[in-house]
Amino acid sequence: MEKSLVRPSFVTQFNCIGSECEDSCCYGWNIYIDKQSYKKTLANSELKVLAQKALKKVKKSEDAWAKAVLNQEGACGFLDDKQLCQIHAKAGESLLSHTCKTYPRMSHMKDGDRYESLSLSCPEAARLILLKPNAFHFERMTVSHKNQFEVTPLWAQKAHDYSIQLLLNEKLEISHSLTAIGILMKTVESAKQLVQNSSSIDTMFQQLLTLADNGELKHHVASFNQDTELQKMHAFTSIHLWLNTNKPVRGRARFEVINQAVCRVVDEEGNFSVKQLNNAWEQHALPALEKHQDLFNRYLFYYFYHMNFPQVDKLSPTEAFRLMMVDYFMLRSYLAAIAADKQGLTEHNIIMCFQVYHTSRQHKANFSKYVVDLLDKCGFDELPAILTLMN
Repeated sequence: MEKSLVRPSFVTQFNCIGSECEDSCCYGWNIYIDKQSYKKTLANSELKVLAQKALKKVKKSEDAWAKAVLNQEGACGFLDDKQLCQIHAKAGESLLSHTCKTYPRMSHMKDGDRYESLSLSCPEAARLILLKPNAFHFERMTVSHKNQFEVTPLWAQKAHDYSIQLLLNEKLEISHSLTAIGILMKTVESAKQLVQNSSSIDTMFQQLLTLADNGELKHHVASFNQDTELQKMHAFTSIHLWLNTNKPVRGRARFEVINQAVCRVVDEEGNFSVKQLNNAWEQHALPALEKHQDLFNRYLFYYFYHMNFPQVDKLSPTEAFRLMMVDYFMLRSYLAAIAADKQGLTEHNIIMCFQVYHTSRQHKANFSKYVVDLLDKCGFDELPAILTLMN
């Protein structure tokens, strides 16, 4: 059976920068070793003695047969004094465990096709995805396999393709694109629940394009003027506190830089508010991002591709949209806080915000469910309210 392997250029251009990495994946988190790699490492004459100290057998599964023992600084025991992997240096890449060999490379399957990607929890991956020119040139190769696969529902295919088209529509500002995608997800949800036919998604998409062309979509966005400052305040502080609680060792110091910047976003009376974050965004972040005006368009394009939006964590289409809006809101808030604290944003600051947020996010079990439940409690259950997270 002939299928496709889809690979964006940010994947083909990626190379680990090793000891130059500002937040090495060889520090501060559980690195599990599969059974085969564990046995091969112990059998290697140059690594055997070191492996007996640097690996601990846990037998959780074939894929998690052992884990790396971290030293007092949180470093993997196989790192040398130059912070380079001794397994790779002495035995080559073939002896690395599956985790070490593949991270930050990831992929997902859709209709038998394989879509390769990178995790934003890696600083170098984030740098390529968010800042590298031509990062989103895609190549498609024909491959053969005999694996069975589930067919993507028609509603999901259309929702994914149309969302990307709306995001990339040059006639639309990002706020208008997100508004259109939010409106579309309401129709998609009805089609998923069989309340409407999937052809209604096509009809709504065409209507949204017409609204974009005649300028009515812009007026529609302006009509969403609900005052949700208190709800946004509660949502931000709750999510930030949750991410800041029981953080993984990896990225902890970098997260604290963001946390301290957030704590310093206060008014003259010393009170923190979302209004102050918005002021920081307007006064400090936006001017600093003048050279990176496509930053969030790139991020959201990556997001839709990487997460296979809207089929995200078994959420409904409207829930997946609300989750994405929270990710957008939190990242914008962190950039605003850092920009206010540093009186601007360097590329290092930008990468830190995206990478640290996604590192913390991916290490929180049930993050998606927590966010959706929190949004319900905060009153962000309808589209007009959730769209206020853009400003």
